[in-house]
Amino acid sequence: MNFVDDKLDNFSSIVMKEAAEKRLQILNQVKEERDGILEQRELDCLEDAYVKIQKEIRKTDKEKNEMISRAVMESKKALLQKREEIIEEIFNNIMKRIQSFLETPDYYTFLMQNILQGRQQVGQGEIIIYINKSDVSLIDKIKQQLSEPLEIQVDQEDIIGGCKVFNKTKGTLIDDSLAAKIAQQKECFLEISGLVIDLL
Repeated sequence: MNFVDDKLDNFSSIVMKEAAEKRLQILNQVKEERDGILEQRELDCLEDAYVKIQKEIRKTDKEKNEMISRAVMESKKALLQKREEIIEEIFNNIMKRIQSFLETPDYYTFLMQNILQGRQQVGQGEIIIYINKSDVSLIDKIKQQLSEPLEIQVDQEDIIGGCKVFNKTKGTLIDDSLAAKIAQQKECFLEISGLVIDLL
């Protein structure tokens, strides 16, 4: 009876040992599968988080760039406005000085020099001298001083002072008006003054 009990105990021990090993094997397999599933889910979550983070970064970068662009454009607009105010103030002062000059006897000398130089530059032909409407009172005096009879007309535009000399025969025009000189100076002024603003 003892022998049978020993055999049964031995068999029972072997079965229990195998069962424990099988149990351990199953537990290890379940753990590995669970770890694999968890790892995959973790990777999926990390990938989703990465995609969302990248999307938010792009959105933030876009908003930041738009804000910077707006700020740059507003700054350039403010600079342009300030520049225009400076230019307007400077040229208003120039116009005041020109208006004062137009009322002096030196202006007539200036006007005659312009007419004679323009006449020489356009060459021979039928010549028309255009003056400003404010200089109409000088027409007779100008004609008396010229060695040849020339047609003198009032320009339709306000040329401020000075004259335009037109050779009708050749189709050549010399614009020696103060309005043209001021416009030319305005163009050069930005470069000379350093007030050029890069809009790009």
